[in-house]
Amino acid sequence: MMKKFTSLAVPIGSTGEHPIVWPIGPRAPPLATLKLPPMLVVVAEMDLLRDYQLEYCEEMKKAGKEVEVFMNYGMRHSFQFNKLAIDTDPEMAAQANKMVEVIVSFINRN
Repeated sequence: MMKKFTSLAVPIGSTGEHPIVWPIGPRAPPLATLKLPPMLVVVAEMDLLRDYQLEYCEEMKKAGKEVEVFMNYGMRHSFQFNKLAIDTDPEMAAQANKMVEVIVSFINRN
């Protein structure tokens, strides 16, 4: 399934090594050469992409980039868009609210 999603995100004929989907891969420009603003990366603990997201953050930090990571513990990919679950699950609602607070704080500081 991940290969299908990847193929939809890159130009026709590209592979999973395209920098759009693998920004720390062999075809991506070196992170240290990129002029990037401070970043906030929001990660869901149960997301299938979690390890890739955390690896990206570590590589950004090694390259001297300013990166903050906010972990939504116990949550899955895109949980914040599941309104029914947020309306009926107090823990999910609390995680979504905390995430919004962190984003607002990050924006205000940057």
